[in-house]
Amino acid sequence: MKNLLQLFTYLIILTSTAFSQWIPVDSIRVQDTSGVPLLLNQSITTRGVVTTFREFGGVLVYFQSRTAGLVGYDTAICNRVKRGDSIEVTGVVTQYSGLTELTPVTSVTILDTGKIVTPVIATTTQIKNNGEVYEGMLVKIVNVTAVHNFSGADVITWSVSGSGTNYRLIAGNDSCDIRIYATTNIANQPIHAFPFNLTAECSQFKFSAPFFGGYQLLPRSLDDFTGVTGVINVSNAVPDVYSLHQNYPNPFNPVTKIKFEILSNISGQTSDVKLIVFDALGKEVKTLVNEKLSAGSYEAEFNGSRLSSGVYFYRLEAGNFVETKKMILLQ
Repeated sequence: MKNLLQLFTYLIILTSTAFSQWIPVDSIRVQDTSGVPLLLNQSITTRGVVTTFREFGGVLVYFQSRTAGLVGYDTAICNRVKRGDSIEVTGVVTQYSGLTELTPVTSVTILDTGKIVTPVIATTTQIKNNGEVYEGMLVKIVNVTAVHNFSGADVITWSVSGSGTNYRLIAGNDSCDIRIYATTNIANQPIHAFPFNLTAECSQFKFSAPFFGGYQLLPRSLDDFTGVTGVINVSNAVPDVYSLHQNYPNPFNPVTKIKFEILSNISGQTSDVKLIVFDALGKEVKTLVNEKLSAGSYEAEFNGSRLSSGVYFYRLEAGNFVETKKMILLQ
């Protein structure tokens, strides 16, 4: 029965491919009971937004839709794209140690630029036990409290040898694997002060079938590590309206604070809140807040020490409320 269901699914996907110019990433990720893509060795065309820029060497490119991710493994794509590019890509579906890839890549078209991908919030348990759901996608782990080597000892530096080194990331009552690539600026640098939040690509490395397990997080740069105290609850008093204040000081060098007020959602519960900083070209520079917040007043800190002087914008999204303000960095 399972084999018949897989065959039926495969035929549906092939039919969709035949009658459309491109198919969703989700369809490419459909697998059999051994974790092998049903479209293995098929040439397909799909679309997504790029979330890497040569951080893992000159071949790997991670890109994703809102609900699924994929990897392009070819200089033909790596040399063409950068973070935030919306692309249409054609390539052959392959699998390397469980990781679903397109290689070779035969065509890449950039449809748009400056697109924003918000990482999916996940737990270490979800990554370890159900990482297939997140493979190829940008995820966020909150409140990391320790990093261990595989002997269980605490580490304070991302010591890297060879092409990269794996560690255990501790958050809550569980852990998952994290790999630091030698090609990133994270290699051999001190680990961020605990606790911290981490944004990273969800990848996989498992030698043999069934290809479920071996999931690991791949941070792209030091900017993917942020302090948990980036947003402070100033007051729990429920405000009358949503509001976003002008940053202070402004101009600033290099640190400034941004205050905002949040209301409860329709059901009186927490609201999904995003506070994002953009450069003058509209490209995302930093996500300061991406979490559920209760009604109240908050203050977030933005550090522009790694940025050039100039005009930047910050945007608050909470429920149906969206507001943007301008600020100036003077180094």
